[in-house]
Amino acid sequence: MDKMIDVNLEEIADKIVNKCVRVEEDEVIMVSGGIHNFELVENIAVNIKKKGAFPVIKASTERLQKKMTEEVDKDILGKTPEHMLRWMDDIDGNIGIDSQKDPRVLQQLPEDKIGAQRKARKPIQDKLTEEKIRWTGMGYPTEEKAEMYGIDYEEFWDMFWKAMNVDYDALMKKGQKIAKPLQEGDEVHITSEKGTDLKFSIGDRNIIVDDGIISEKDIEDGFVGNNLPCGEVFCAPLEDSANGKAYFDVAFYRGNEIRGIEANFKDGKLVEATAEKNEELFHEVIENAQGDKKHIGELGIGINPEVHKAIGYTITDEKIMGSIHIALGENRMFGGQNESTLHWDLVMLDPSLEVNGKKIMDNGDHLV
Repeated sequence: MDKMIDVNLEEIADKIVNKCVRVEEDEVIMVSGGIHNFELVENIAVNIKKKGAFPVIKASTERLQKKMTEEVDKDILGKTPEHMLRWMDDIDGNIGIDSQKDPRVLQQLPEDKIGAQRKARKPIQDKLTEEKIRWTGMGYPTEEKAEMYGIDYEEFWDMFWKAMNVDYDALMKKGQKIAKPLQEGDEVHITSEKGTDLKFSIGDRNIIVDDGIISEKDIEDGFVGNNLPCGEVFCAPLEDSANGKAYFDVAFYRGNEIRGIEANFKDGKLVEATAEKNEELFHEVIENAQGDKKHIGELGIGINPEVHKAIGYTITDEKIMGSIHIALGENRMFGGQNESTLHWDLVMLDPSLEVNGKKIMDNGDHLV
């Protein structure tokens, strides 16, 4: 294996704390991650403390998640931890690093128990949204994930960290150019050579540029979170407006590949779906979610120039320059009205996009 690019985790931690989340003195920031990336968790915590703020550290592993899900009764898994709801009164920010080293460990877990755990966490997520507690969710590349996704580990590692270290200011300018016609428009039409022909309205919903920084304007606009790597323009479509069909190339769910999803929407709701691989799992995930799980929740456009390949890792796939993702379910955190335990991003490659009849993407190429 050739030498992979060097990553300075101290610099990454400094960027997350001071540029992305903008931690301030006396704030309480929760930091979570896995054992395999705990050095980054430590560095983030130290940087938080340097600001005169207070880190609270939480660690997990996929082995713990597996044992907890398999060995604990579903009724108990479905109980909301009330102490965490009270704890949220003292939390100002939440930084989460992907705690799973090998998601394949979780492949065979019963979906009804996963659904119960989502239901238990929902009041906590609701409070995070209602209290506008800043959050950052970051991925993390591992050899096990690379093997699962069928990508060379060196390629995965390099792509991920180059995407993390993209020029944030240039990304913001790119995002603003794409956001402008969406902000001024209403009717969206997405097509692709793979069969997508989907129309919906965005009305006067706010168009958000995820440029890696939770700015004062983001907070004023009601969006207080981001993903890392960053790089998308997104909004909440009008929930009952989507009609037509969409083709999504590839998705992974708990280490299982779901490929070639064809979805039909009517009045904003998913009414029929098939998949070339793992169709049963796709339906099982939705069946065991609660709330507005079948309603369209998000339109997202990828703009990170360093993400060049769809592999099934959603946090990078949805940032691919020229990709589009449509999410099902929860969207209140960025101005929508769907209330659900599910928010599932589904990615399509090489789409075309028109806003009020003006084409702004053509087979994956941006025209603005």
